[in-house]
Amino acid sequence: MRLRANPNRMELLRLKKRLVLAERGHKLLKDKLDELMRSFLEAIKELILIKAEVEKKWEKILKISALLRARHLPEEIDKWIKPGKLLITGYEERLLNLKVPAFSLESVTPSFDEIALTEAEIEVARKDCLDLFPLLLKMASLWQRCDLLADEIEITRRRVNALEHILIPSLKETIRYIEARLEEIERSYKTQLMRIKDIIERH
Repeated sequence: MRLRANPNRMELLRLKKRLVLAERGHKLLKDKLDELMRSFLEAIKELILIKAEVEKKWEKILKISALLRARHLPEEIDKWIKPGKLLITGYEERLLNLKVPAFSLESVTPSFDEIALTEAEIEVARKDCLDLFPLLLKMASLWQRCDLLADEIEITRRRVNALEHILIPSLKETIRYIEARLEEIERSYKTQLMRIKDIIERH
């Protein structure tokens, strides 16, 4: 689709400069899109692995929980397992122009009394829970990273497509049109000059 433009040399120069900028911007956005896709696929791959590990540990903890509830009264379990404490720090990581949230587990205060260590299942569950917390935080960070990357990929892809399929072809078509019009005007001027010269020579 041709842009609205006056067919003169100033407009031609302006459009040529705009075309150079558009092509440079297209290349930069294409490189950015490739890097975003690479980061997204890496994050997805890591997320799938961590999710599988989390599900495995969580299933094990649920089985132990069911076993303990079958063996002991709720009052006994409540006496053994007290509320614990987690200290989590949130921070941001830079990824291209994105600020990606991340979390760090600073400390864990276990929720099991020493008396509970007499139960082997509770000790196993305690260890699995302590292993699970960092994985859950990592999974949350990766999930958010994938979400942000997916949005940014969609925005960048739309910009790349707009430049590649709309703006750059329109600029090229308009430049060709102005160049053709200028050539036509120049030929017309030459013809007029030749006629004037011919008239002058006759007189």
